[in-house]
Amino acid sequence: MKSFWEKEGFMHKCMQKVKQKTLFRFLGLMGNRLPIYLSAILISTIGDVGRKIANSYLIKNVITAAQSGSTENILFLVTGNFTVFVIGLLLWRFGIIHYNIEAKTGTGKVEKLVFSKAMRLPMSYYEKNHSSDFMSKLIYDTQKASDIYTSRLRRLLAAIISTVLYLIPMFYFSWELTLCLFAVSLLTFAGNNLFADPMKMAGKRLSDENSRVLEKLTDILSGMELVKIFPVGSKLSREYTDANKEYFRIQKGANRLSAGLECLNCMFDLIGALAFLGLGIWFVSIGRINLGELTALYTLYGSFRNVFLEIGQYLPQMMNCIANAEKIFEFLDLEEEPKQWKLETRKQMVGEAAAQKDVILSMQKAGFAYDANRKILDNFSMEIKKGSFAAIVGESGCGKSTLAKLLLGFYPLEEGNITIDGRAYSDLTLKEIREQIAYVPQEPYLYETTIAENISYGRCTAGRDEVIAAAKAANAHSFITRLPDGYDTVLGERGNTLSGGERQRIAIARAIIRNASVIILDEATSALDNESESLVQEAIKGLKGGCTILMIAHRPSSIAAADVIIHVGG
Repeated sequence: MKSFWEKEGFMHKCMQKVKQKTLFRFLGLMGNRLPIYLSAILISTIGDVGRKIANSYLIKNVITAAQSGSTENILFLVTGNFTVFVIGLLLWRFGIIHYNIEAKTGTGKVEKLVFSKAMRLPMSYYEKNHSSDFMSKLIYDTQKASDIYTSRLRRLLAAIISTVLYLIPMFYFSWELTLCLFAVSLLTFAGNNLFADPMKMAGKRLSDENSRVLEKLTDILSGMELVKIFPVGSKLSREYTDANKEYFRIQKGANRLSAGLECLNCMFDLIGALAFLGLGIWFVSIGRINLGELTALYTLYGSFRNVFLEIGQYLPQMMNCIANAEKIFEFLDLEEEPKQWKLETRKQMVGEAAAQKDVILSMQKAGFAYDANRKILDNFSMEIKKGSFAAIVGESGCGKSTLAKLLLGFYPLEEGNITIDGRAYSDLTLKEIREQIAYVPQEPYLYETTIAENISYGRCTAGRDEVIAAAKAANAHSFITRLPDGYDTVLGERGNTLSGGERQRIAIARAIIRNASVIILDEATSALDNESESLVQEAIKGLKGGCTILMIAHRPSSIAAADVIIHVGG
């Protein structure tokens, strides 16, 4: 039994160190603005406490003068106290203004860090995780963790600093009475500290459940057509409702903890007031303190009691925010997509590919698997000549789309080599690889902006004439000019205001304007009707000779114009 408790104590210490490390690391994200941020908290706290101490001394001096009947130097004392009060007020306001500026700047840095991290994650992260997971990190966890900057840390530090500053004049007025009151306040702090870990746990559970709620909501919104047509709508709605109920159940538990903490503080608040009145009357009766000092002490004790209670109140809330910060750091610590895949290059293979000057893309004895149980590509080889039209065919699930992902550098080869224009992928950065390849997915994504801007995303420096030329090459110019605003027509979300064939032709125009050596089309016509397919095929044929086309397809009509057909998986 002894070893069990020793083990529990060790684990508790380890958890405390983790919390401290997380807090210090989160503060470190502010960089060289951290000293300004902390200084602003210190200045505002000193200003706030200073004016209240000045006020207590003013009350003491007035009451003492009234009791003694002597008004000598009273004007000087009142003027001096009032001056200190005004200086304290100005310091408090100055500190608060700069604190708010630095806190908002820190929050912006965290949001930027999370977003930029998302841009650097490998494609595998987005294929394995629901989009709501990232959205929860960017919105919920970032907002909650940033509360450390915007409120929680300042309130906690201000409460601690204020407690120390208030104790100095309180001990000066009556150290015996102050010690008694401090003992009562310590009991309050101990009671509040019991809520720290449960509040932190509730914060983690709320974050996890919020991610689940977002996941269910995203599923419903992304598949609204299915929701309206198929019975799956009621099932998804039930799942969303259940997730919401669970979130509110956890939120209710967290609210109970907060309510319990508030009730505890109110109880100790009453105990503190009664203790002060009882002890104060007794100390005055035995001559240990005069009425002026007792009144000043009471004025300070009210503020002292509040800030001391706030330590216990804000500490659990800080733990709650640290839980969200831990989730952010879990995300920030994820392995990023490297600038260049470190591959073992077989020089003989690369040399043979480089020797063939008319070959643009070459893959030699490639092997790849997403997991150890199933190999997607095994000893696969292909060569595609410059300016040719190659069709990639094979059964569903044989690895055609995986081949495109490998060529785009989304995943590294496990075996073999890939070369583009005679250079091995191992010698190129992912940026250099992707600059030479344009990609048209099966379901092209169009942004909620103008058609011209959607096309120019292929090359942001492209002018309007180049956009129109690319649209003409993609057989999209005619339908675009028929729209009310032409190229300035703003599309709906994901381009849903256009037909499938129109979206696909805009995506092809975006690929064309990139001026890449290779264009990869992944099942670009599989979901189109015959007329739309014919228009897209006409656009693809028009590209022949100008660049190398690699088309993943299964329709005979899609591969009829191909110069070479490459079979995958068989």
